[in-house]
Amino acid sequence: MKKIIFFSFVFIVASMSGLASVLFVVPRLAGIAPFSKMAFFNEKRDQTVIINKTEQVVVERNTAFRKAYDKNISALVAVKSVSVSGAVQSAGTGFIVSADGLILTRREWVGVDQKTTMMVVRGSEEMKAEVVRISEESGLALLKVNASGLPVVSFAKDIAGQLGAEVFCIGTKRGSAGQIPFINTGVVKSVDGKMIETNIYEDFRLATGTPLVNIAGDVTGINSVNSSGYVFAISSDEISRFLSM
Repeated sequence: MKKIIFFSFVFIVASMSGLASVLFVVPRLAGIAPFSKMAFFNEKRDQTVIINKTEQVVVERNTAFRKAYDKNISALVAVKSVSVSGAVQSAGTGFIVSADGLILTRREWVGVDQKTTMMVVRGSEEMKAEVVRISEESGLALLKVNASGLPVVSFAKDIAGQLGAEVFCIGTKRGSAGQIPFINTGVVKSVDGKMIETNIYEDFRLATGTPLVNIAGDVTGINSVNSSGYVFAISSDEISRFLSM
Protein backbone atom coordinates (compact mmCIF):
# COMPACT_ATOMS: atom_id res chain seq x y z
CA MET A 1 0.00 0.00 0.00
CA LYS A 2 2.86 2.34 0.92
CA LYS A 3 4.54 1.59 -2.43
CA ILE A 4 1.34 2.50 -4.30
CA ILE A 5 1.07 5.83 -2.46
CA PHE A 6 4.77 6.60 -3.08
CA PHE A 7 4.57 5.89 -6.83
CA SER A 8 1.36 7.95 -7.09
CA PHE A 9 3.09 10.94 -5.46
CA VAL A 10 6.08 10.61 -7.80
CA PHE A 11 3.76 10.51 -10.80
CA ILE A 12 1.89 13.68 -9.73
CA VAL A 13 5.12 15.62 -9.11
CA ALA A 14 6.52 14.51 -12.45
CA SER A 15 3.32 15.60 -14.21
CA MET A 16 3.43 19.03 -12.60
CA SER A 17 7.09 19.45 -13.52
CA GLY A 18 6.25 18.58 -17.09
CA LEU A 19 3.46 21.15 -17.19
CA ALA A 20 5.81 23.81 -15.82
CA SER A 21 8.33 22.94 -18.50
CA VAL A 22 5.69 23.31 -21.17
CA LEU A 23 4.68 26.75 -19.83
CA PHE A 24 8.26 28.02 -19.89
CA VAL A 25 9.91 26.03 -22.70
CA VAL A 26 7.24 26.27 -25.41
CA PRO A 27 7.03 30.09 -25.34
CA ARG A 28 10.83 30.29 -25.56
CA LEU A 29 10.83 28.03 -28.61
CA ALA A 30 8.27 30.34 -30.20
CA GLY A 31 10.42 33.38 -29.42
CA ILE A 32 8.03 34.65 -26.74
CA ALA A 33 9.14 35.56 -23.23
CA PRO A 34 7.61 33.26 -20.60
CA PHE A 35 4.84 34.59 -18.41
CA SER A 36 6.01 36.22 -15.19
CA LYS A 37 3.79 37.76 -12.49
CA MET A 38 6.50 40.22 -11.50
CA ALA A 39 7.04 41.26 -15.12
CA PHE A 40 3.30 41.87 -15.49
CA PHE A 41 3.01 44.04 -12.39
CA ASN A 42 6.27 45.88 -13.04
CA GLU A 43 5.25 46.72 -16.60
CA LYS A 44 4.72 50.46 -17.09
CA ARG A 45 1.04 51.14 -17.46
CA ASP A 46 -0.61 54.05 -19.36
CA GLN A 47 -1.02 56.85 -16.80
CA THR A 48 -3.50 58.91 -18.84
CA VAL A 49 -6.46 60.07 -16.71
CA ILE A 50 -9.77 59.87 -18.55
CA ILE A 51 -12.52 62.17 -17.25
CA ASN A 52 -15.97 60.68 -17.29
CA LYS A 53 -18.01 62.34 -20.05
CA THR A 54 -20.84 63.12 -17.65
CA GLU A 55 -18.45 64.86 -15.27
CA GLN A 56 -16.97 66.82 -18.15
CA VAL A 57 -20.43 68.04 -19.23
CA VAL A 58 -21.20 69.14 -15.66
CA VAL A 59 -17.91 71.06 -15.47
CA GLU A 60 -18.57 72.79 -18.81
CA ARG A 61 -22.14 73.64 -17.75
CA ASN A 62 -21.02 75.09 -14.42
CA THR A 63 -18.31 77.10 -16.15
CA ALA A 64 -20.85 78.52 -18.60
CA PHE A 65 -23.20 79.50 -15.77
CA ARG A 66 -20.34 81.17 -13.91
CA LYS A 67 -19.35 83.20 -16.97
CA ALA A 68 -22.97 84.25 -17.52
CA TYR A 69 -23.24 85.24 -13.86
CA ASP A 70 -20.01 87.27 -13.95
CA LYS A 71 -21.19 89.01 -17.11
CA ASN A 72 -24.33 90.38 -15.42
CA ILE A 73 -23.76 90.71 -11.68
CA SER A 74 -22.06 94.11 -11.95
CA ALA A 75 -25.17 95.56 -13.65
CA LEU A 76 -27.45 94.64 -10.74
CA VAL A 77 -28.61 97.35 -8.35
CA ALA A 78 -30.90 97.65 -5.36
CA VAL A 79 -33.83 100.05 -5.67
CA LYS A 80 -35.94 101.46 -2.86
CA SER A 81 -38.74 103.91 -2.33
CA VAL A 82 -38.21 106.28 0.60
CA SER A 83 -40.88 108.43 2.25
CA VAL A 84 -40.43 112.07 3.30
CA SER A 85 -39.68 110.87 6.84
CA GLY A 86 -36.90 108.64 5.50
CA ALA A 87 -38.75 105.36 5.99
CA VAL A 88 -38.24 102.70 3.31
CA GLN A 89 -41.62 101.87 1.80
CA SER A 90 -40.46 99.23 -0.67
CA ALA A 91 -37.13 97.70 -1.64
CA GLY A 92 -36.19 95.36 -4.45
CA THR A 93 -33.87 94.85 -7.41
CA GLY A 94 -33.27 96.37 -10.81
CA PHE A 95 -30.55 96.28 -13.45
CA ILE A 96 -28.73 98.82 -15.61
CA VAL A 97 -29.78 98.97 -19.27
CA SER A 98 -27.73 101.96 -20.46
CA ALA A 99 -24.26 103.21 -19.57
CA ASP A 100 -25.61 106.70 -18.86
CA GLY A 101 -27.78 105.55 -15.94
CA LEU A 102 -31.08 104.07 -17.14
CA ILE A 103 -32.26 101.33 -14.77
CA LEU A 104 -35.07 98.85 -15.34
CA THR A 105 -37.08 97.50 -12.43
CA ARG A 106 -40.55 96.21 -11.63
CA ARG A 107 -43.49 98.53 -10.95
CA GLU A 108 -43.85 96.98 -7.48
CA TRP A 109 -40.72 98.76 -6.21
CA VAL A 110 -41.70 102.28 -7.30
CA GLY A 111 -43.64 104.30 -4.73
CA VAL A 112 -47.13 105.43 -5.69
CA ASP A 113 -46.90 108.58 -3.59
CA GLN A 114 -45.40 111.51 -5.49
CA LYS A 115 -43.70 112.60 -2.29
CA THR A 116 -41.60 109.45 -2.15
CA THR A 117 -38.04 109.46 -3.38
CA MET A 118 -36.51 106.66 -5.41
CA MET A 119 -33.00 105.60 -4.49
CA VAL A 120 -30.62 103.27 -6.29
CA VAL A 121 -27.84 101.46 -4.44
CA ARG A 122 -24.87 100.04 -6.33
CA GLY A 123 -22.19 98.56 -4.10
CA SER A 124 -21.55 101.14 -1.39
CA GLU A 125 -22.84 104.03 -3.53
CA GLU A 126 -26.37 105.34 -3.06
CA MET A 127 -27.87 107.63 -5.71
CA LYS A 128 -31.14 109.50 -6.04
CA ALA A 129 -33.14 108.33 -9.06
CA GLU A 130 -35.73 109.98 -11.28
CA VAL A 131 -38.77 108.00 -12.41
CA VAL A 132 -38.69 108.21 -16.22
CA ARG A 133 -41.58 105.95 -17.16
CA ILE A 134 -44.00 103.40 -15.70
CA SER A 135 -46.16 100.85 -17.54
CA GLU A 136 -49.04 99.57 -15.46
CA GLU A 137 -49.91 97.10 -18.22
CA SER A 138 -46.54 95.32 -18.31
CA GLY A 139 -45.48 96.14 -14.76
CA LEU A 140 -42.23 97.75 -15.87
CA ALA A 141 -40.59 100.89 -14.48
CA LEU A 142 -37.65 102.89 -15.80
CA LEU A 143 -35.42 104.95 -13.50
CA LYS A 144 -32.55 107.33 -14.25
CA VAL A 145 -29.52 108.17 -12.14
CA ASN A 146 -26.87 110.78 -12.84
CA ALA A 147 -23.96 108.56 -13.82
CA SER A 148 -21.91 107.46 -16.81
CA GLY A 149 -19.75 104.55 -17.90
CA LEU A 150 -21.93 102.02 -16.09
CA PRO A 151 -21.91 98.28 -16.93
CA VAL A 152 -25.01 97.12 -18.80
CA VAL A 153 -26.75 93.85 -19.61
CA SER A 154 -27.19 92.47 -23.12
CA PHE A 155 -30.61 91.23 -24.22
CA ALA A 156 -31.45 87.90 -25.86
CA LYS A 157 -33.30 87.66 -29.15
CA ASP A 158 -35.71 85.03 -30.49
CA ILE A 159 -37.48 84.47 -27.17
CA ALA A 160 -39.71 81.77 -28.69
CA GLY A 161 -36.56 79.77 -29.39
CA GLN A 162 -35.71 79.81 -25.67
CA LEU A 163 -38.35 77.15 -24.88
CA GLY A 164 -36.72 74.44 -22.78
CA ALA A 165 -33.50 76.42 -22.42
CA GLU A 166 -31.64 76.58 -19.13
CA VAL A 167 -32.03 79.96 -17.42
CA PHE A 168 -31.30 81.48 -14.04
CA CYS A 169 -32.09 84.52 -11.95
CA ILE A 170 -29.47 86.37 -9.94
CA GLY A 171 -29.90 88.87 -7.17
CA THR A 172 -28.80 89.73 -3.67
CA LYS A 173 -30.08 88.77 -0.25
CA ARG A 174 -29.18 89.55 3.32
CA GLY A 175 -26.49 87.28 4.78
CA SER A 176 -24.47 87.17 7.98
CA ALA A 177 -21.93 89.58 6.43
CA GLY A 178 -24.44 91.92 4.77
CA GLN A 179 -25.84 91.64 1.24
CA ILE A 180 -24.64 88.58 -0.65
CA PRO A 181 -25.36 87.44 -4.23
CA PHE A 182 -27.54 84.41 -4.98
CA ILE A 183 -28.37 82.36 -8.06
CA ASN A 184 -31.33 80.06 -8.81
CA THR A 185 -31.48 77.93 -11.95
CA GLY A 186 -34.21 76.23 -13.98
CA VAL A 187 -35.64 76.02 -17.49
CA VAL A 188 -38.12 77.93 -19.63
CA LYS A 189 -41.43 76.04 -19.37
CA SER A 190 -43.43 78.14 -21.81
CA VAL A 191 -43.35 81.33 -23.84
CA ASP A 192 -46.67 83.10 -24.25
CA GLY A 193 -46.26 86.37 -26.11
CA LYS A 194 -44.47 88.71 -23.75
CA MET A 195 -44.60 86.22 -20.85
CA ILE A 196 -41.90 83.65 -20.05
CA GLU A 197 -42.78 80.96 -17.50
CA THR A 198 -40.06 79.01 -15.66
CA ASN A 199 -39.89 76.19 -13.13
CA ILE A 200 -37.76 78.29 -10.77
CA TYR A 201 -39.26 78.52 -7.28
CA GLU A 202 -38.22 81.67 -5.44
CA ASP A 203 -39.22 84.25 -2.84
CA PHE A 204 -41.15 87.21 -4.27
CA ARG A 205 -38.95 89.85 -2.65
CA LEU A 206 -35.73 88.19 -3.80
CA ALA A 207 -36.68 87.53 -7.42
CA THR A 208 -38.88 90.47 -8.42
CA GLY A 209 -36.90 92.92 -10.54
CA THR A 210 -33.98 90.54 -11.15
CA PRO A 211 -32.95 89.59 -14.69
CA LEU A 212 -33.74 86.18 -16.17
CA VAL A 213 -30.50 85.15 -17.86
CA ASN A 214 -29.75 82.35 -20.33
CA ILE A 215 -26.58 80.27 -20.27
CA ALA A 216 -25.01 82.53 -22.93
CA GLY A 217 -25.25 85.44 -20.48
CA ASP A 218 -28.03 87.33 -22.28
CA VAL A 219 -31.07 88.67 -20.42
CA THR A 220 -34.30 87.05 -21.63
CA GLY A 221 -36.58 89.05 -19.34
CA ILE A 222 -37.21 90.76 -16.00
CA ASN A 223 -38.60 88.59 -13.22
CA SER A 224 -41.51 88.50 -10.87
CA VAL A 225 -43.17 85.64 -8.98
CA ASN A 226 -46.68 84.23 -9.46
CA SER A 227 -49.12 83.20 -6.75
CA SER A 228 -47.68 79.66 -6.71
CA GLY A 229 -44.17 80.93 -6.03
CA TYR A 230 -42.71 80.30 -9.50
CA VAL A 231 -40.66 82.86 -11.39
CA PHE A 232 -42.08 84.34 -14.58
CA ALA A 233 -40.56 87.10 -16.67
CA ILE A 234 -41.62 89.88 -19.00
CA SER A 235 -39.66 89.08 -22.15
CA SER A 236 -36.75 91.07 -23.54
CA ASP A 237 -38.86 91.80 -26.64
CA GLU A 238 -41.40 93.61 -24.47
CA ILE A 239 -38.61 95.34 -22.57
CA SER A 240 -37.17 96.65 -25.86
CA ARG A 241 -40.57 98.06 -26.82
CA PHE A 242 -40.89 99.70 -23.39
CA LEU A 243 -37.43 101.26 -23.58
CA SER A 244 -38.06 102.67 -27.06
CA MET A 245 -41.31 104.44 -26.12
